[in-house]
Amino acid sequence: MRKILIAAVICLSLATSQESWAANARDYIPLPDGTMLFCTYFKHISASTLYADGHKAANDLGLTANLGIFRPVYYTSIGKALYGDGGLIVDPQALIVFGEQSLDAANTNDSGFADSTVLATFWFVNAPKEKFWVGFSPYITMPIGHYNKNKAVNLGNNRWAFKPELGIVKGFGEKFYADIIVNGEFYTDNDEYTTGAGLGKLEQDPVIGVETHLSLDITKQWFVSLDYFYNHGGEKKVDGVKLADSKVDSHGLGVSLFWMIGSNNQLMIEYRNDFLVRNGPATDTFGARWAYFF
Repeated sequence: MRKILIAAVICLSLATSQESWAANARDYIPLPDGTMLFCTYFKHISASTLYADGHKAANDLGLTANLGIFRPVYYTSIGKALYGDGGLIVDPQALIVFGEQSLDAANTNDSGFADSTVLATFWFVNAPKEKFWVGFSPYITMPIGHYNKNKAVNLGNNRWAFKPELGIVKGFGEKFYADIIVNGEFYTDNDEYTTGAGLGKLEQDPVIGVETHLSLDITKQWFVSLDYFYNHGGEKKVDGVKLADSKVDSHGLGVSLFWMIGSNNQLMIEYRNDFLVRNGPATDTFGARWAYFF
């Protein structure tokens, strides 16, 4: 039974981009035309408890990941927005991911580059005078990360992933903003998935995600955000056979703190806890981000 649970957590673990690449508060407020942005992230993700069908199945996983992300972004105007006078802003960008992860319960680990992502947000509603923005972001995650078909844990997934996402931000008064973000992530098959009997084909249903961020300015330089995350779906099959207890149904809460240093630098620290998990590991995530604008 324990081997089955370990196989399940390997299949469900930290390579899932829905959890690792969630947005932050006010990410869907565009910067001005011609702005260049460089972001670097650090995320520490850990879990000791595994759930199966809503019940605690193990409490000694030792699941850990330390990830770094480099994210260059360029904002440019390509015409008029459908609504608002801010212009149709687009921000082509990339997420270049590297790090290490381990699973003590299976005595296995991996390190190197993970799968990287390219995307761009299209702000077809850009009304800064009304503090109202709506953007659409197609994500494409490429299977270029480290993947060893003979290992059970890999930073790469050996498959493509596509995530269309819609983000809405509305400001209220002088200090408060509310974000809601909805997305769906779709996957191609991994034809070299490691099983107990050798290699097989891993298939996965789409994962639907919803995020909300409620943020408040403390001063002109500081703001704080309360964050909520929900993911659902993603049931898996190996060689056509459904993997028991592989369907994601998780709720997470987090808090984030942002502050400006001068006019060109922003620091962010965040914490997230997946407090209600039906299947898979209940993770804690500590993160930090440095952003430089010019």
